[in-house]
Amino acid sequence: MKLPSLMIFLLLGGFSLTSCSKTSQNLYRLELERECIECNLEGVNLSRENLGLKYRIPSSSSPLSVTPFGLDKATPVNLTKANLANANFFQADLSGIILQEANLINANLSESDLEEAQLNLANLQGANLENANLQEANLENANLQGADLRGVNLQGANLENANLQGADLRGVNLEGTRLKGISTDQKTLWQEIPLSNNDVR
Repeated sequence: MKLPSLMIFLLLGGFSLTSCSKTSQNLYRLELERECIECNLEGVNLSRENLGLKYRIPSSSSPLSVTPFGLDKATPVNLTKANLANANFFQADLSGIILQEANLINANLSESDLEEAQLNLANLQGANLENANLQEANLENANLQGADLRGVNLQGANLENANLQGADLRGVNLEGTRLKGISTDQKTLWQEIPLSNNDVR
């Protein structure tokens, strides 16, 4: 059975829970349990890693799927309230991930798959989300101040009461996006036209 790349990384050189760094312990826990609530993974590099719902072994003992995807969907990864500031998730599969109240300040999420991700109350201030897929994602009450959202797919996403002050949303897909109560300012770039708080209800 082929080990996930994250697991291989942790096992190189003889992995030991007692001798490794706290970050490595948290990554090991994340790989085995798909959960690391309130853990510190600041600056971690998970570029192109698969933490999403697709192509994963299911948590139950049910047989593997015979669909074209190869494997059933697994339990969503839960990183509620985790510290992921400055983390690198470039082109990572984060579909369905739970990042409620997570610290993602200045994180690189460009070209990542965040379909159906739970990002409500997350702090994404200054984050790079360029060309990410956020279809059906929940960003209610999220802080996206100064975030780069150029080319993002927000189809069906929930951005109610999100802070978009200074955010760059040029070229985003807003089909079916819920925008009630968003906060914008003169620096917010939206389809080339800055919006005021009174433009969206």
